[in-house]
Amino acid sequence: MFLSIRDFTVKWVGYDTVFEGLKDLGIPSFELFVSRELKVESYLDMGYVTELGFDVSSKESREDLKRRLREAELRVCAILVENDFSSEDLGREVDYVLSAVKVASELGVGVVRINAVMRPIPGYDLEKHVRRVADAVGRCMGSCRDLGVSLAVENHGVIANKREFLRSLFRMVDDEHLGLTLDTGNFYWFGYPLSEVYDIVKEFASKVKHTHVKNATVKQDKRETFRKPGDVEMAPLYQGDINLEGIVKTLRRAGYDYDLTIEDESLGMFKDKERLDVLKKDVEFIKRLT
Repeated sequence: MFLSIRDFTVKWVGYDTVFEGLKDLGIPSFELFVSRELKVESYLDMGYVTELGFDVSSKESREDLKRRLREAELRVCAILVENDFSSEDLGREVDYVLSAVKVASELGVGVVRINAVMRPIPGYDLEKHVRRVADAVGRCMGSCRDLGVSLAVENHGVIANKREFLRSLFRMVDDEHLGLTLDTGNFYWFGYPLSEVYDIVKEFASKVKHTHVKNATVKQDKRETFRKPGDVEMAPLYQGDINLEGIVKTLRRAGYDYDLTIEDESLGMFKDKERLDVLKKDVEFIKRLT
């Protein structure tokens, strides 16, 4: 396994550019956000707006990025898109994902991290949500096979964090080019008891193609209860309730040997230099797990 980080996280702690931050932090890889327009634009996450500084909207710009990556001895571990298969215009969302698959292929990146549904669709039960997502990703599988790029749906939000949703989706689309972006904190965020989080990770470990590594904490008497979504406090990777070392061991036993991508959502609790100090401790912690 190898250490990686979200491009957003690098900018969030104050670096002027992603490349500058990666070099200073000693991180060889990052997850690259790609917008619908494939151009540089403002990116909002965790209440923070930043310019990430990448343009992959043309063949020339993609070749330029490949050159810059080689010169800096850096790599992109995955492409991140902000699609939403709950959108009324499903074709537009599929086209967005397909454009990212093409970008990934040209950059030599094997994984595109996708969302499933970002908002529950009125009148849809779980099975209808599964079928909608299966329809959307099914339209992408041909290109994924042709270009050697996998889609990795993240356990994210109030639908795709459900164990039953993921079970049904992977059963319905049984293709090696569809897998999971395992977010190590999101099952806990959703409300699963801590011991069940570990069971879920074990169940889907063989489907993991990419990761977002985060941690969280709740009051001790609530760790083994089922809570409502969001009833957690995010924590530095080295301090939360979730045993990340154990999760990495589970992934390794399942044959996973790819990125551990830092996504510390607790950084918003800290200010200025303290935020960077926490991230540097995260980096050292994850380095020991790779």
